[in-house]
Amino acid sequence: MSRSVAICILAAFSSLGIAVAIWGLWDISAALKALSACAERVYFDTSSFWFLSLAVLPLFLLLAPLPERHHARLLAGIVALAFLLPAAGFWALKRSSDAQGYVFAPELALFSLQETSATPAQSCRP
Repeated sequence: MSRSVAICILAAFSSLGIAVAIWGLWDISAALKALSACAERVYFDTSSFWFLSLAVLPLFLLLAPLPERHHARLLAGIVALAFLLPAAGFWALKRSSDAQGYVFAPELALFSLQETSATPAQSCRP
């Protein structure tokens, strides 16, 4: 496979990765809006956190023009970012749900792919 074909394929997968990351961001944003509006029940799928990590796929395109001596650092940064983005989404949702007095059942967790829902344990304050 030629280099240009490989870059085109990676660009296509990067576009798909960005689309899925936007879907995850939209899902997290919808849950945050529901929490701030004091919804009676908030449904959420924790896989949305991991969808955010697909936003790093376009960074692999930077490997092509970069000298090989920098590849290890770039790959380490990409992997770190791929773990930091889901953690940031989890932290934002957890912090907001705790501040609004919501309790998730089953418990909201970063390293589980499950659907969960939250109900207010106390009176919610918008």
